[in-house]
Amino acid sequence: MNKLTFSRSLVALSLVLGSSAIGCGKLAANAEAIDAATEALATDGSEAVSSDDASTGALTDGSLEAVSVDPGDAADALALAPPDAADGSCRTRAKDPNDPATVIITLTNCTGRFGKHHVSGTEIVHFTKGEGPVLHADFHSENLTFDGKPASHTASADITFAEGSRTIAWQGSLQREGKNGVAVDHSSDLTIVVDTIAHCRTRNGSASTSFGDREIGTTFEDVKVCRGAGGAFGCPTGQVTHTGANGRQITVEFDGSDQATVTGPKGQTFEKDLVCSG
Repeated sequence: MNKLTFSRSLVALSLVLGSSAIGCGKLAANAEAIDAATEALATDGSEAVSSDDASTGALTDGSLEAVSVDPGDAADALALAPPDAADGSCRTRAKDPNDPATVIITLTNCTGRFGKHHVSGTEIVHFTKGEGPVLHADFHSENLTFDGKPASHTASADITFAEGSRTIAWQGSLQREGKNGVAVDHSSDLTIVVDTIAHCRTRNGSASTSFGDREIGTTFEDVKVCRGAGGAFGCPTGQVTHTGANGRQITVEFDGSDQATVTGPKGQTFEKDLVCSG
């Protein structure tokens, strides 16, 4: 598998906690302890992870798996990489004719990497050389839309090269309009490790997401997803924790199977099916 074809999108961890997550899971006997506030946090957590998947995976379009620390070579490889099977027909890449270290990615009604969202617009990736084995990448969107509504994405990444791996210091933000016209503002500060041999990506760090006047914090602890020989996503391992403004928490634990264990603020647990290959 070409290095750039790996992990252009992450497994849809947002499917762990859908809009009716509390009702759909396999609940323990203390199900009555799960209240409306917990269900709302579960729904917000789902949207937070979905935004992070888009920001760090889909919109970067393979840039974080750069094949060279040289900016021009990295841009060449990204522009010439074969299309991803998930949504290759809806996006094109081209070198900026005025800058050999910049790639222009055009999206036209892409859905494969964004779940139920329809995404269009332009993402511009500019590479520069850092100190030592470090490639710096800056990202910004132009005329980006989610479901026909204006959105904006900016990010920066320091990609450190080692044999068989990339370690990325990531800072990014994504703003878009959510359900019922609510403004969604997501930002994250992460360390992402890419294993280019095993075709795995691991996230650690924190994110903050606001939904109008609501805000939650999310932590990623060793959240790891790998792709098999055929390109299919395996099931994740690791843990995600969502914390609401009032201190209420939900923890989602992944063990590499096609079910996640969700623990609510009062210790109540239930399982949720994942869309992955265990």
